[in-house]
Amino acid sequence: MASEEDDYMKRMVDALRSGAKMLSEQCPICKSPLFEINGQLWCLKCNKRVIKVHGDEEVGEALTTYTLSQTHEILAAKIEEITVQLSRAVDVEEIRKMAETLSILLKTLEQCVKLKEELTG
Repeated sequence: MASEEDDYMKRMVDALRSGAKMLSEQCPICKSPLFEINGQLWCLKCNKRVIKVHGDEEVGEALTTYTLSQTHEILAAKIEEITVQLSRAVDVEEIRKMAETLSILLKTLEQCVKLKEELTG
């Protein structure tokens, strides 16, 4: 069974082989070196994206972008869960409720995507 340190080393090697750059900057959480991957900063030890901010306004923008990304992931996962449940459902009322829920989730996901595009585009 691979240890957490082995997983970290594998992520580092894979990133470097894929063209990532190891930076002299450190992760604010674990103090490991940051990597630049496709123009984004990543801590491969925490296995999370890192966003640098220079002021309070940038903190708010970064937090909003992060929150929208997390919301997007959660909504997509819930849509997938309901789709699986819907494929197994036979009761008409249950199918109606799931379809309504799916519709709400899809509309919310669409709004989330639009907001992300407005903030980043």
